[in-house]
Amino acid sequence: MKRYKCTLIPLLAAFALLTGCGSQDKQLTVQPPPASSGNAATPASPDQNGSKADIEVLQQLQVTVNQAKEAREVTAFLDEHLKQVDAKTADQMFLALESFYASHVSVVNDNFRNLLQQPGVTDQLYALDYPYDFNKIQNDDKLKQWLQTQTAGKLTLMATSDMSLYWQVDYPALQAAYGNFLSNDLKEYLAIQVTEGNKAYTGDGGLQISREDLGKRLMTAENYLTVYPAGLKKSQIQTLYTDYLKAYLSDYRYDAIDESTMKLLPAVKKNYQSFVKTRPDSKTADIVTAYVSLLQENQDVIYEFGQKGVSIIGDPKPNIAQFWDSLPERVNQAFQAKK
Repeated sequence: MKRYKCTLIPLLAAFALLTGCGSQDKQLTVQPPPASSGNAATPASPDQNGSKADIEVLQQLQVTVNQAKEAREVTAFLDEHLKQVDAKTADQMFLALESFYASHVSVVNDNFRNLLQQPGVTDQLYALDYPYDFNKIQNDDKLKQWLQTQTAGKLTLMATSDMSLYWQVDYPALQAAYGNFLSNDLKEYLAIQVTEGNKAYTGDGGLQISREDLGKRLMTAENYLTVYPAGLKKSQIQTLYTDYLKAYLSDYRYDAIDESTMKLLPAVKKNYQSFVKTRPDSKTADIVTAYVSLLQENQDVIYEFGQKGVSIIGDPKPNIAQFWDSLPERVNQAFQAKK
């Protein structure tokens, strides 16, 4: 499958201009990661009520995380030990891995940018199709080994629409390797991350999925926040939920506004009404209902007319802007922990 093939051509050509077409006999140099002092800030804290064996595993993991230079060192530890511990300990181990990723992925991407400037590297990557099989790298074992080291650490190479290559956490790989051993809390979290990783909801300045599909993601996130009000990933999922909601109710860049009237198109409003009708008892429906009432008040007008010669669409109507600004607080109130 040649996904990104056209995307990569300009990117790799640009790097070729910078680096030339030098021979492969020049050694690949990759900046080593700095000492991982940041990783020690959030260690896997042993639960003193757990079994002695589980406590020892968490202590060993903490040492591994603090000393690791590559993600594969941490994932190798989880591969060996995660299936041997209880779900609570497995959760702590998974969270320790995510904590490691938080500082490590940026280091990997810095090193990758340096790597791309080595002679011949761009040509080797250009020759690959997506999904990338680094076993096909030829005559450059150092490059192949570096790339395979990242995938062994459950990172995946991605390309954006603006022709940028980058590494990110491979949540489908994490789900496949560890999902069965985690609590339901983290299983649900992983499922949400996998969905988002497979197809991001936004990009290029607009929605990348239908508003209907975004509504489904909203409900999946709401379900997590409702079922796990003190969940291990409540903060992250609530942030994602808020971002989803903002996009759902205000991302109107494409095919949503009648520019002759500045009104919301009937199909979009109908989507909101259908959402409320099919999920009347949800917290999201309460917020959407309030927004639809505002639309009724405005006769569906969202924006002022733009300034001639500057922009077609102007600022949002004051009450619309105020509602959009209030969304984070509305979400906080909807999902605040009960005392």
